[in-house]
Amino acid sequence: MNPMNPTTPPGAAPSLARLAYNRICFGPRPEDIAAISSFDLTAFVDQQLNYESIDDSACEAYIAGLSRTDPQGTTVPPTYATLAEIEQYRAANRAANGWPNTNLQRYLWTTTYARALLSKRQLFEVMVDFWTNHLQTNFQSHLKYWEDHHVIRQHALGNFRDLIGASAKSPSMLHFLSNTYSDGSNPNENYARELMELHTVGSYSYVPGPDYLKKPNYTEEDVHVAAQILSGWTTMGTPNEEFRFNDGRSWPSHHWLEKRLWLGNDDYYHFPYGGIEQGEMLLDILAAHPSTAYFISFKLCRRFISDFPNEFCPDAVEAGAQAFIASQGDIRATLRAILLHPKFAASWGQKVKRPFEFFISTMRAMGLTTMVNFLPDDWSDPLGARFFEGQIEMLGQKLFEFSAPTGLPDVRIAWWNTNQVFGRWTMANALVNRYFGSQTQTNSAPANAALDALIGGPTTATQAVDRLIERFIGRAIDAADRTALINYLGNNNPNATVSSTTPTLRPTVGIVAASPYAQWR
Repeated sequence: MNPMNPTTPPGAAPSLARLAYNRICFGPRPEDIAAISSFDLTAFVDQQLNYESIDDSACEAYIAGLSRTDPQGTTVPPTYATLAEIEQYRAANRAANGWPNTNLQRYLWTTTYARALLSKRQLFEVMVDFWTNHLQTNFQSHLKYWEDHHVIRQHALGNFRDLIGASAKSPSMLHFLSNTYSDGSNPNENYARELMELHTVGSYSYVPGPDYLKKPNYTEEDVHVAAQILSGWTTMGTPNEEFRFNDGRSWPSHHWLEKRLWLGNDDYYHFPYGGIEQGEMLLDILAAHPSTAYFISFKLCRRFISDFPNEFCPDAVEAGAQAFIASQGDIRATLRAILLHPKFAASWGQKVKRPFEFFISTMRAMGLTTMVNFLPDDWSDPLGARFFEGQIEMLGQKLFEFSAPTGLPDVRIAWWNTNQVFGRWTMANALVNRYFGSQTQTNSAPANAALDALIGGPTTATQAVDRLIERFIGRAIDAADRTALINYLGNNNPNATVSSTTPTLRPTVGIVAASPYAQWR
């Protein structure tokens, strides 16, 4: 596939407003669609970046009202809990013969999905997803539960140095990349390597590999020295696996020896004698390194503009990198430079939805205001949490499960294939059946009322199809496809009256929601 000429999405291009809602948010809700006529990109970006000023009390009230009672009858702590509170819960749940880590994971799924669905701070939630992927850890232990709030959410739109500093001391990261076990006499290089390759300067900057971003490089020796510096950053010997610096895990006087890194500098970076201060200095250098600015900008452009930033939008990468450097790693300033770059507005056809984005955007288009609670271990509901857990796993984006430190891919080729088409079709129709009733269950008053509201009905087949296209796709589809939908829904009569009791309506909603048109961001 030619990156400069990707497969053309079917149908017409969307408005800038619709593009922005699909990239900056997890898709528009009905109230967003109603306000599109007055959309201004700069004002919208600035509002979303200034997320603290957005009233999100309704979303937080909904989450506060969710049950935290697990199948064993113990209470999962809130997602902002301390490590000590999480450990207290784990002890109580184990005593009740439970599976505390599984329960923690399921509740974190629930709150993550609920915030993506309901929060008005949409760009913040998108960036939580971005940094969760960038600083990849998983639920191999309960520590991920703590990390979500105290590392990712705490710094998602803050300063990059603060973010990687919190990540470097995160018990989840220290365990995931084995640094907690690193011994100075034989340092474990996992975290030091990924800190450079995946978190900061980027693999493109590695010597002797290609200097893709045309910025200074780092060497294998830099990785070795960084691993020495970071040995002793551990959780061992603490009651709840909190971070601590343990100089005893390094060789005698290890952290009092001067070290130096090249990192493409004209001269070496010299580290003074000291203990934990050497690690802090390492993070300072990496966060301020020019390659880090370009790598972070590259990844943000890949998230928001194109699968191929260096080919499609090198000027946007440059703008983001310069904003990162000028602001000393301010994430908001970097994002603003990228989102307001002309290439963002010209990027239709460059991105598709990953499974998480498809799932949430479909629910937002439906106007749903509730989320499945994954915590109860309920097998009785055929369209309950168990079903959606399986669907999400089949599509390959089960949250907090990915095992590789690279994080999940953010390019179309990884997510658009036969299995994805089938899985998304199944999921979209399951959502229709769960929230609007199945085709054979057309006597549920709440479900019928919700479905009538979705189509603005009772109405004609033509108007119903156009309403569904507006909700789930947001742009004109090919005339032949529109006609086929109208004929199916109205039994070959475009003026036929359609309502929630029309047998073909629910399948039509599923067809539109799962169509190729609805897969593009």
